[in-house]
Amino acid sequence: MTKRVLVAEDDAMVALLIRDGLADLGATFQIETVTSAEEALRKFEQGNWDLVVTDQRMPGMSGLDLIETLKDKDPATLTILITAYGSDEVRQAAQRLNVYHYMTKPFPLADLKRVIEEALAFSQDTDPPPPSCASGPQALKITLGGEGCVGKTTLIRRLCTGKFEAARIITIGVDFHLYDIHHDDQAARLIVWDVSGQEQFEFTRRAFYRGSKAVGLVYDVSQRATFERLPRWRDEVRSILPDIPLILAGNKTDLTRQVSTAEGLALATAWHIPFVETSCMNGGGVRELFHALAHIAMDHARAPVISRRNGEGS
Repeated sequence: MTKRVLVAEDDAMVALLIRDGLADLGATFQIETVTSAEEALRKFEQGNWDLVVTDQRMPGMSGLDLIETLKDKDPATLTILITAYGSDEVRQAAQRLNVYHYMTKPFPLADLKRVIEEALAFSQDTDPPPPSCASGPQALKITLGGEGCVGKTTLIRRLCTGKFEAARIITIGVDFHLYDIHHDDQAARLIVWDVSGQEQFEFTRRAFYRGSKAVGLVYDVSQRATFERLPRWRDEVRSILPDIPLILAGNKTDLTRQVSTAEGLALATAWHIPFVETSCMNGGGVRELFHALAHIAMDHARAPVISRRNGEGS
């Protein structure tokens, strides 16, 4: 019989991404999403659910409150807690409530699928193991912004796989990838978010800038319009993260140029930010771009919360 998973996530777009993303990854379990803990309780009481996945921070009842209420009704209820605001207090509460797994956002959907499948395969006749508390390298959220078609997704894939994929796949709202890196003798995990450049995703992507430690603004050197729209992208980022460090990246240098290196460098100089040119076709500059992003992200993560713009031009 098909297992049933209930997901409580107050951001409707994120809930949709989880549901459809897991289905695209070949999930064999049935997924239903709700946008509040209160709605999750009603659904839970109306039918049989094999697993409840809940976000922690939601309006009204929190994820931990939901789990505690569910455990009061049925101590054997299998649960997974996800949160973008991890803390020792939340982790300890999850352990106390015997949560099967505790996941800190962001994470690849493939990881969530794996954890759900492991949980569903776990015998509910025994006590679930404690939440995973393994520590790893410093996690740094990096975001790439820029018009659609400039090659943000391909840059990330070239970094992570070393391969160039010519087929263009539009990013639906947001996507992210993990890349472990050693920089300045320090291990770090880059969580690289690729926000869609299409206008219809503007509202969605604004939420995903938050928590970033650095942003790369990418344009296509063979398409002048993508260069001319960069001020709009910088303004969008600055409206949300006024002190975030930026890097300017001119991509597709293997194609016929409409934007010269001198023009890109002049804009970066005017904005007082680093500049790099890249080619996903031959790999030129790709690793240098992400190492530079890691460097400024590490500095930003260590620095006190003060203005880091140092007189950046308007």
